[in-house]
Amino acid sequence: MIPRRSIRHAPLRIALVLAVVLGLLVTGGPPATADPHRPPPDLFPSENGPLIPDHNRTSRAAEVIQDLGAPISSLTIMEGAIGRTPDGRDVVYAVPAGENALLNVVDLHSRQLLNTVTLSGAAGAWAIVVASDGRVYVGTYPNAHLYRYDPADGTVSDLGQPIPGEAQIYGLTADRNGNVYAGTYPTAHAFKYDGSTGQVTDYGSLDPVQQYARSTVYDPDHNALFVGISTPNARLLRIDLATSAVEDITPPGLPAKDFIDLDYAGGRVFANASSRLIVVDAVTGEQLKFTDSETGSQVMDYAIAARGVSAAGPGGVYFTTSTLNLTHYDLDTNTIGPVSPTARLTRGASIGYGWVTENGAPVLYGLAGNYSGGTFRYDPQAGTLAQWSSPFQYVPVPLMHALSDPSDGKVFVNAYLNGSTSVYDPPTGKSTVTTRLGQVEGWAWDTTGKMYVGIYPYGRLSLWDPHAPESPTNPRELFSLVDSHHQNRPIAVVPSGDHVYVGTTPGYGEYGGAVTVYDVPTGAFTVYRDVVVDQTIASILPTGTTLWAGSGIEGGQGTEPRATEAHLVKVDPATGAVSTDVVPVPGAASINELSIGPDGNLWGLADGTVFVANHTTGQVLRTIPVFSGRTGANDGALSWRDGYLYGVTGGRLFVVDSLNGQATVLRDHGLNRLTQTPDGTYYTLLRPDGWTNPSNLASYTPPADPCPHSDLRTNVWTGNVNSYVTNRNLSYGCTLTDELPDAAADWPNHAAYVRAVDKTVRQLESDGTVERWEGLLIRVAASRSDVGR
Repeated sequence: MIPRRSIRHAPLRIALVLAVVLGLLVTGGPPATADPHRPPPDLFPSENGPLIPDHNRTSRAAEVIQDLGAPISSLTIMEGAIGRTPDGRDVVYAVPAGENALLNVVDLHSRQLLNTVTLSGAAGAWAIVVASDGRVYVGTYPNAHLYRYDPADGTVSDLGQPIPGEAQIYGLTADRNGNVYAGTYPTAHAFKYDGSTGQVTDYGSLDPVQQYARSTVYDPDHNALFVGISTPNARLLRIDLATSAVEDITPPGLPAKDFIDLDYAGGRVFANASSRLIVVDAVTGEQLKFTDSETGSQVMDYAIAARGVSAAGPGGVYFTTSTLNLTHYDLDTNTIGPVSPTARLTRGASIGYGWVTENGAPVLYGLAGNYSGGTFRYDPQAGTLAQWSSPFQYVPVPLMHALSDPSDGKVFVNAYLNGSTSVYDPPTGKSTVTTRLGQVEGWAWDTTGKMYVGIYPYGRLSLWDPHAPESPTNPRELFSLVDSHHQNRPIAVVPSGDHVYVGTTPGYGEYGGAVTVYDVPTGAFTVYRDVVVDQTIASILPTGTTLWAGSGIEGGQGTEPRATEAHLVKVDPATGAVSTDVVPVPGAASINELSIGPDGNLWGLADGTVFVANHTTGQVLRTIPVFSGRTGANDGALSWRDGYLYGVTGGRLFVVDSLNGQATVLRDHGLNRLTQTPDGTYYTLLRPDGWTNPSNLASYTPPADPCPHSDLRTNVWTGNVNSYVTNRNLSYGCTLTDELPDAAADWPNHAAYVRAVDKTVRQLESDGTVERWEGLLIRVAASRSDVGR
């Protein structure tokens, strides 16, 4: 039976032809009825074993993901600590981020790596402290475990998760009795770990909304614990450890969003409050004024770029500013300013300190910079500074993004947190580390071979020419949105014509992402915030003079979503006005990718569902499930090849036959991102089994396309005539229309074309590929066409 929709949409003259065909079917016997339950041919490879029918109806073995290894090995150290081993060695402890992270122990004087100990299950550490008994405690992520290293025998103990369900431990601090304290994320607990008994004291979740207990410090003079709560509004809490009573001592009117670090010295709490150093009286909670030695004026805060301040020593407490100058706060005079003579840390800001006694006098040692292993020695009496790189062990780092170069097929890979960038060369299989861009959230090429790069933190957009030498203007920052518009992660970056369109997540503790329109010729930009109220802008697709944008329900980090489902909106880039607002997949958390398909429709990825919508009205035409489950705004990718839609979502590599709407999962775990090189190879980021984050680059080579210029129209056409037979792929890359004789060929006459079509259709009918009624419709269409006339 002919589908009724075919007759309904056919012009009258075609309907008459169909009636004739029906008569032929009746006289020739009952038509073969198409079985709606008959599955389409299995066209796609899978790691689990189906074979791939090729164009000649034979099969070949399934192709799989090829693991290319780790393209970036580097150092990412969040904090270090100085200690002394039982045999009298002065050492620095640090944990470079990486799967099954390693605690490194380096001798400060011989500058040798003494030991590395695995912290199984940890990917890095935001917190490390040396307890009064010399043992080292490490608080890790993403498992929020506490580990203890004993330098006496070089062993480490996994002490478990002090607060069940947490993901990160922050701000370790120690008392004089071998106990340690810390804060957690995402429910902002503070706790004590008793070094003698192993007992955990939970001081509870300290804020009903804010998620970070980001920093802690123990006050030995009053047996109190200070805890810094972060975002969106920094709060400073004081816990009386004798009674567990909690007191809010946040300075009135403090503009900070977070307390990055807390330290204690001389009855005062030193707080890095959103990169401003403030000083608070530990008893009264009063924010103290102090004197800026360079200006002589009384100030309430001072610029700081450091993991807090050092413990007290000669000259007070020490830290670095954004200029990396070593600076001190004199506890006796309440004066702050650079040390004299000037001492500048060339390898980065200070991220850990400790006093070491040498020749009877204290000398300050510390780490400088997150990425180089920079180490320094400052003698406050002599005013001398020495710097070097400690030999911490480089490790494969988690990866954030991948993008192929359309000019030569090389693959650019960027690292999570670390921000390093590496270039993988497919012919040689070698990776070369290049410019450190920062953590890339989204990037794309323009038509001149330059790259627009969206960078976290600070919501930055940069322009980079990777084919030119690095210089102060290459890469060049174009704008930063965090201070002016409270935008933090540019996850959608789309150059188009004279503009670059950027979709962002809001900043920490904020709601409402934005669409930013950057004008390339003038350098001006316009930010449209809350295009979708309280939601991130996760994807952008320019179409003519308008934009389609897909949202994600999340707000900035440290918030819980207010929205419940992602929206697809049509935006006027000149005004920010929204003319169309639809929910293409009810309940989906994020629309991560948008693309125009070969059918001219808008194709999108909402969590684990592909949807197809009218590119003008946004009306949803169909949805194609890949998997059930939610994803985040940094997940998902789509790419067209051979008329098929390849994609990655929820760790899965999948492909959709755009004609029949069938999705096939090619690999069901461990992947993120997707980029295609000019030769058609796909590259993705791979999470090795048992690991938390992707650290390897991987490739996937789709089957060769025997019909590289397939006719992908919905119906089968014979020249200028629509047969109203549904077009579909019969083998990988080849449609039913492709199988028919080429209507564009130089036919000697019309009859020759009709005979050729008839011959092909007979073979297809014999194979069972085409139903008899479909074959008759194709023959009639061929006979009515103008081919060969």
